Amino acid sequence: MADWLMKKLNTAQRFWMLGALAMLATTLAIIFMQWPLRDPAVMADLQAPECSQWRELGPERVYDAYPMTGDACFALRTLMVRDRVVLSSVSDYDEYRKTTGIKRGAQFLLIWALIFGGIYVFAWVTTRIVAKVTELRTRKSE
Repeated sequence: MADWLMKKLNTAQRFWMLGALAMLATTLAIIFMQWPLRDPAVMADLQAPECSQWRELGPERVYDAYPMTGDACFALRTLMVRDRVVLSSVSDYDEYRKTTGIKRGAQFLLIWALIFGGIYVFAWVTTRIVAKVTELRTRKSE
């Protein structure tokens, strides 16, 4: 299969494929590095009894003001305000991290696909234009 594909591709397409695969590997590495990790402070706040009032808020009650550094449940409240999310348990936090990671990964892969699809289309159109101009010049010279 790979031999057949390589015989069918011209040099420019081979370079494009090599670049696309290299950038795909880079994109996958970026997705891995950007995956949201468990924040120990948020985990502690989710398990602390004094933070129960923040875990029981409804989604419409997320505040717009960031908490002051040193306030009780600082990490949980900061996450809630920054990301506009209400977390009531560790499993909710894990689900939120997974969903956020998948969304980021999908965005990175979409950007990768758009960039390399655009490069391919640009090269294809340019090749067609050059071929047409060359054909017109040879007709004129005859």
